[in-house]
Amino acid sequence: MKKYVFLLTAVLILAGFKSDKPAYRIFDSSGKMVKYEKMLKQLKEADVVFFGEMHDNPICHWLELEVTKDLYREESGKVVLGAEMFERDNQLILSEYLDGTISKSSYEQEIRLWPNYKTDYAPLVELAKDSSLNFIATDIPRRYASVVYKNGFEALNKLSPEAKAILPLCLFLMTQD
Repeated sequence: MKKYVFLLTAVLILAGFKSDKPAYRIFDSSGKMVKYEKMLKQLKEADVVFFGEMHDNPICHWLELEVTKDLYREESGKVVLGAEMFERDNQLILSEYLDGTISKSSYEQEIRLWPNYKTDYAPLVELAKDSSLNFIATDIPRRYASVVYKNGFEALNKLSPEAKAILPLCLFLMTQD
């Protein structure tokens, strides 16, 4: 009887993965559905790949991880990661964790992590750690985002050189005449 329960459970689980019910669909800029393999081929030709995601959607994060793994394999490890879930002023902590200078527990205590980090972002960070990939914290620190919110981009010009050094480059360029 236990064999049949297991078999029935396996059949029900596998039935949920039928090809007519995919977990995701990929569309090109004209709205045409594209197969994963075709997308991957196009991504391999790009110098930079931006992955737009919904922060609380685990399927987006899973697909992001799969694309990264495939690009890593296809490009012989020539991949650099960046994520706006990490603020620029956390770069040192992120880098120290990735290169083994600090422990996982120290890293998780010191860096500012989103509530869904362990399920959605940690797999990408661990891939970077295991594969010795560079990982860049790309988001503006919250304190400077608040400055921009309250006073506009021009207020960034008043920051010290040390503060400007940790801003994402695109923000600094936006404030230049």
